Amino acid sequence: MGHHVLQLSHRCDQGRRPVTLHATEELVSTTTPGAVDGPASDPGPPEEGTGATGTGSGGRVAAFYRRRRSAVAWTVYIIALAVYIVVEGIPYATDILLVWVTAALFVACLSDMSRWRRGFIRDWLPLYAVLAVYALLRGFAGHPWFAPHWSPQLRFDEWLGLGVAPTVRLQQAFFDAEHPHVWDYAAWLTYMSHFFVSYIIAAVLWFRDHDRFRRFVPLFVGLTAIGYLTYVLYPAMPPWMVSANGSMAPTARIIPIIWDHVGVHQAAALFEGNAAFDNDVAAVPSLHAAYPMLICLFFWGRAKPWLRVLLVAYVVAMATTLVYTGEHFIFDIVLGWTYAIVTFVVGSKLLDRLAARKARRRAAAGTPTTPDPVEDASDGLTTVPSTAPGHDRRPVPAAASGAGT
Repeated sequence: MGHHVLQLSHRCDQGRRPVTLHATEELVSTTTPGAVDGPASDPGPPEEGTGATGTGSGGRVAAFYRRRRSAVAWTVYIIALAVYIVVEGIPYATDILLVWVTAALFVACLSDMSRWRRGFIRDWLPLYAVLAVYALLRGFAGHPWFAPHWSPQLRFDEWLGLGVAPTVRLQQAFFDAEHPHVWDYAAWLTYMSHFFVSYIIAAVLWFRDHDRFRRFVPLFVGLTAIGYLTYVLYPAMPPWMVSANGSMAPTARIIPIIWDHVGVHQAAALFEGNAAFDNDVAAVPSLHAAYPMLICLFFWGRAKPWLRVLLVAYVVAMATTLVYTGEHFIFDIVLGWTYAIVTFVVGSKLLDRLAARKARRRAAAGTPTTPDPVEDASDGLTTVPSTAPGHDRRPVPAAASGAGT
């Protein structure tokens, strides 16, 4: 990032003499409130050849090479991912998926490797370790200590469906295994989004809004943890398995059928024959339903009306998909929503208390806090209040307070 020289003019209380300061763009980002202790606020080293100011031909050449390096890196990443999908199939497993997410974050941080070194080690490695532990719990759930349950879920759904489970009604009305319809492919895409959306959201938040990343990840991990723990203590059959056991009218497991129709038989095999990836008795609660609800609650407060419509639509689409494809009873979905709501409410309160405690500790230690910047409409400057003694404000050009070139 080229360093821009900013002329900062302010007055001292003593003598009222104007003082001119030379500062880098990083000074604004580190003193501007909202710049968090995370990757987005970590200043990187100056690019070679730009000089202290980053102006002139050196800065333009450095910017050109940065853009070219980023374009080449993203091209290599996309080609590598495409080759992997062709050879190995879409990466579903959490560990493989996180490898690709990590690679994407690395490419995005090429312009500032200090952000990568500090942010990745601090934020992502602990998350990987926690998810690895939860993967072990999922493995234990795949070998249940107790007989899998199905009767409470089925009875609840039959009560809602006036004697017939909604999965049975939907498949009898809309599904043809030999000739899938467009809604079958839409359900397949919706179902598969479960394996990507949460990690993509975490990656985007890490890069764009680190404060919210630090709130989203504990909520996501907490929800996953209590879900996996329930799998261990209460193994439960999905509708298609209950049908296979003869306890419910015949239904199909639609997801592997659609994979076969799109020609990816390797992916279909992951959902059949007790594959290691698939845990057939991890149905209660439905984390497929819980994650969209958590995402909806997390973004609802700041979301614009059109985004709220999308958030609700995703929750409803996933729930309908799970019932239609035979993956979950409505009972499982309602319990998944309940888990998500409780996790969000309780987790948010705990995170707020933790943040307040940290703020009190900083205040007790004498660490100054910086108020929000205010844009002065009269002169087009963004006022960043100073914490230095004798300085009441530091006006800077509004254009310089954003991201650098």
